[in-house]
Amino acid sequence: YDGQREVEIRFVDPRRFTQEQRRFIYALIGDISDFTGQPPDSLKEVFKWRYEALTGRRISLSDISASTVSDATLYADIILDFIFENHIPFKNGYEILPANQEYYFYKCVTSRTCCICGKPNADIDHFSKALGRRNRKTVDHTEYNFASLCRIHHNEKHQIGITAFKDKYHVIGVKLNQETIKRLNI
Repeated sequence: YDGQREVEIRFVDPRRFTQEQRRFIYALIGDISDFTGQPPDSLKEVFKWRYEALTGRRISLSDISASTVSDATLYADIILDFIFENHIPFKNGYEILPANQEYYFYKCVTSRTCCICGKPNADIDHFSKALGRRNRKTVDHTEYNFASLCRIHHNEKHQIGITAFKDKYHVIGVKLNQETIKRLNI
């Protein structure tokens, strides 16, 4: 084969998955079960199958499992994908774990879902700094962080200021590449 070759490097956190990760994953599965009516055990099997199909490895969150922090992070991301693809509403009461935050906020922006309340058709906000009255067509949007906010939360951000808003909701913005910015028509 004389064509281009790709190399994939994977950074693995070898520590055993955490109880917080297990609670977060089961809370996500519970939200899906409540919305769809599917039993949690059958949903767990579906997501384990998706994980195995993607990685070629099995995952378990049992107390005797050797699954790692990285394994559980990817497993949660697979479940988050399903939630966004199927417009499953989030319940309040659990926080997105740090390892999943960037992916969560990215999925909110690309699906235009409010990252605070889960409402659809949210605004994509230049979150790191205000764009102001500059010409949006001449600005390099890759220099900005973005967050997806419904009209209510977007207005609140402007009323209380970005610092107070971040402190209140723990929202982080995400950088987008040029391709994603163009696809989202920003």
